Amino acid sequence: MSEKGLNTDIKNFLNKYFAFEIVESPKTGYLALEGKISILDRNDKLWGQFKILILINEVEYPHTVPIVVEKTKIINRNWDFHISKDGECCLDIPHKLMKRKRRGIVFEEFYREVIYPFFANFHYKESTGDYANGEYKHHFEGIEQFYQEEFGLSDFENIIALLETAIYGIKYHPNKECPLCGGPKYKKCCRKKIYDLKGYGLHQLKFDLALFNKY
Repeated sequence: MSEKGLNTDIKNFLNKYFAFEIVESPKTGYLALEGKISILDRNDKLWGQFKILILINEVEYPHTVPIVVEKTKIINRNWDFHISKDGECCLDIPHKLMKRKRRGIVFEEFYREVIYPFFANFHYKESTGDYANGEYKHHFEGIEQFYQEEFGLSDFENIIALLETAIYGIKYHPNKECPLCGGPKYKKCCRKKIYDLKGYGLHQLKFDLALFNKY
């Protein structure tokens, strides 16, 4: 999308979210928004507020994942709370963010569906002891969790076979027994998983394959 497209999306966002404004960016090539995000509970009562900085890559937009930094230091700075020591938020499982990046985002939609829920989830956990949408792990454990939850896969050999098929474009007869898991027909079995995997990009799949082979 052109710079005009980003400017239009940001203008639409600012017309709805008055607590934010454009500020000088600490990173070259990024548009910066700073403001307060107000979290409401199910009864529309104020749960809490965070001051945050959002950085959007101007060249890559809409094929980018905004960087979000929590400025108020309300959230403990460790990975148990999905935040770095510098306050940068781990908004979701990297594969899910990668898929959004490849598809392209609309910033206001990304704010509603990813940024706001991240901070709402913090208060939900503080209140109930658990995250609303479940916990997600980091590093290789997070990748393993993703394949389990997204594709129902826990056997490493099966995951490796799927990744190799997706990466190297291996073809199988659609109406014959699935060679990857033994299902009655490939087209009704693992073929859909192969198509879905390709949506995460060749670079990510090769990275995952190397890790599963290692572990």
